Amino acid sequence: MRKIIPLLLVTLLIVAGGCVPDPAPAAPTPTVLPPTATSTATATSTPLPTSTFTPTITPTATWAFQPAGKIVCPILLYHRIAEPPESDSDAARYYVPLADFEMQMQTLHEWGYTAIPLSLLITAITDGATLPPRPFVITFDDGDLSVYTAAFPVMQKYGYTGTIYLVANRLYTDGFMGPVEVKVLTDAGWEVGSHSMTHADLTVDPERLRAEGYESRLKLQEELGVPVETFAYPYGAMDPFIVDHIDAYGYRAAVGLGTFYGHDRGTLFYLSRIEVRNGTDAAKLAAILPWAGPFEATVTPTPVFTSTP
Repeated sequence: MRKIIPLLLVTLLIVAGGCVPDPAPAAPTPTVLPPTATSTATATSTPLPTSTFTPTITPTATWAFQPAGKIVCPILLYHRIAEPPESDSDAARYYVPLADFEMQMQTLHEWGYTAIPLSLLITAITDGATLPPRPFVITFDDGDLSVYTAAFPVMQKYGYTGTIYLVANRLYTDGFMGPVEVKVLTDAGWEVGSHSMTHADLTVDPERLRAEGYESRLKLQEELGVPVETFAYPYGAMDPFIVDHIDAYGYRAAVGLGTFYGHDRGTLFYLSRIEVRNGTDAAKLAAILPWAGPFEATVTPTPVFTSTP
């Protein structure tokens, strides 16, 4: 069934921008093998985070059932948690320094935000679900190793988990997470989605759609041993033809770019994600979110939606 794709979303693709340009693939590292059920995961190039805490989301008395349909839940998008390169000002937007990232996570925690899996948000939209007062989703595109070495320990501190969108042909590439690192994250409750096979712009070469959309999902599931149920469009670029095929490939939903934090059935295959860029302080963070300041049970957000069902 053709999904509702609001004209506004297409405009947002141009305004919001996309992911970091595809780097030249490095030589594969054949010594890094997928872990087995009895193996102990160890990173080959960087040490594992030392924390052994595995967060679980336990509903409290403040959680409430939200009926299917329109759900207010910001989805944040990050790329790299590291100092930006001084030589490339265009790429700097995709880097969030570790100190800034920790400030953002601490601020969200103090404001009463609860990180939920993207799968729970999808279920809430389609069937209804019990959600916390201030739900949000954290996503990372590209599979940069800094998500594992820098973001993961910080998020564990605050009981947060996220969703990583991996480019399938980078699993054994230097500087990116491989099966060993991904297993540590998924064991801690993180989810995995496909960010295509090669990070190609699907609107430029639609003949590659099956390989980029369908075969990438199969490869990631086979290599990682986890379900891959959502897709992130490279550069946020899509059209109705692409959306229909991503739906047909068995994904539950897909994510793109935007500035909205309201979602409904009409946006399931282009869920708006708010990019957190380099230089985002607490004031800028508050400006892109539906709730700011300490949680008060009497405060109800004003929903902002991209379409109607």
